[in-house]
Amino acid sequence: MTPPARHFWRLVLLVAAFLIWSLAFIGLYGVHGVACAAGWASVQNPWPLRLALIGLWLVMTSAAAAFALWTWKRPLEDQAAQRFLRNATLATAGIGVVATAWLGAPLFLVRICA
Repeated sequence: MTPPARHFWRLVLLVAAFLIWSLAFIGLYGVHGVACAAGWASVQNPWPLRLALIGLWLVMTSAAAAFALWTWKRPLEDQAAQRFLRNATLATAGIGVVATAWLGAPLFLVRICA
């Protein structure tokens, strides 16, 4: 891999946790909005939609956690710049896990399609 391509992928890894978070955000709120607008969830029985959203949230939080774990276990080269990028990627991965987990809090606290 050429050095410019390697640098590009290092920067992609730096923001990958926030890409996972944004996919979770789009997926959760998109499915919720479409389902409520289409009347797929009734006030009497909101559990099918709630369980589907919780399942999607768990998948995305697991993906963010798996990325953080992969970042933690990734081999480290001796270069100072590589060490800095690894630590920065690990920090953003941790923040991404927390942000994705926090994104699902309303699923447990508020009514669906209220």
